[in-house]
Amino acid sequence: MSQPTLKQPFKRKGNLRWYVTWCEGRTPHRVSTGTTDEAEAQTFFAHWLLIRKDAPIAGDGVNLTVAELWTVYDEKHVQKKVADPSTIGYIWKNLEPHFGRLTVPQINQTVVDDYTAKRVAGRRGRKAKPSTVRKELGALYACLHFCADPKQKLIQKRIIEPVDLPEAGEPRDRWLRTDEMQRLLNAAAGMRRGKRLTRLERFLWLALETAARKQALLELTWDRVDFEMGVIDLDVPGRKKTTKRRAQIPISTALRPILERAHKEKINDLVLDNKGAVWASVQLAAINAGFSNQKVTTSKKPKATGISPHVLRHTAATHMARNGVPLWKIANILGNTLAMVEKVYAKWQPDDPAGTVDHISGGKLEAAE
Repeated sequence: MSQPTLKQPFKRKGNLRWYVTWCEGRTPHRVSTGTTDEAEAQTFFAHWLLIRKDAPIAGDGVNLTVAELWTVYDEKHVQKKVADPSTIGYIWKNLEPHFGRLTVPQINQTVVDDYTAKRVAGRRGRKAKPSTVRKELGALYACLHFCADPKQKLIQKRIIEPVDLPEAGEPRDRWLRTDEMQRLLNAAAGMRRGKRLTRLERFLWLALETAARKQALLELTWDRVDFEMGVIDLDVPGRKKTTKRRAQIPISTALRPILERAHKEKINDLVLDNKGAVWASVQLAAINAGFSNQKVTTSKKPKATGISPHVLRHTAATHMARNGVPLWKIANILGNTLAMVEKVYAKWQPDDPAGTVDHISGGKLEAAE
């Protein structure tokens, strides 16, 4: 392969972009930098060489910036192996202004503490809880350790200074009782503009009756809803496999008529019509259901009400535990490990020690006279 170069191979009216060009054998190749600015093109070229490892890494990577390392991490890991890359993208939007221009040796406890203080105070993006900042910093260090992996050989692990992250905090335990679930569903039904079930209604019913993650529901297609067998297959064929497993979920008695109606009203292959965001719609339904007294105009995004897609999933799992469903079955439905489910939901299991010990002998043992 010939040495890649950066040039404007031709000047056509309306097309003065810079291109990376090279040859493999006798076949020429080129990649557009997407810009007409030479400085921006040079930055693109440097990142492109880094990803392909066409450029030698000097000094154990001590001169590479976090932004350069993140480019490789995003290209080789996030986009290929993370189920929802947009989530990591949002995290980088907060990290980049603070860490992007730094090199790895410049990241120490003082820099991390400064970032934490600014995020918590709202001086770097919106105010965030320490547990949220911990998650963001976790993503940063995942990037650094990925680039230090022997397979990447971009930096040496020894230049990554250990730091203390903010406390994880107590897990959120908000869940909806049966009457609250009904209020939310009724509020969503009241937002219809015609006879067809709204996208929000379908999402809420599915979330509450399957305990599925938001992304799994957004990607659900009708060909994976088997009315004859009574199951919903949440796993997309060919989907990138991650630790967040997707199971086959039985169609509940309450959900079946909703799904059958939605199927008759379908407009395409997606159960939810499209893969657009649902957070704001959930907040509007929660406001209409009385979970918040905020007033919302059509031109403004509602504030958080405490009801989120995660709360719906947590609600479904909590009700299963409270109704005596074995924890291993709940773990299968959630696609989580049994250890995690035991940690979060064991406290909701019915406590009946008397009934439990009665099963030891079944009352068949008798005392001697």
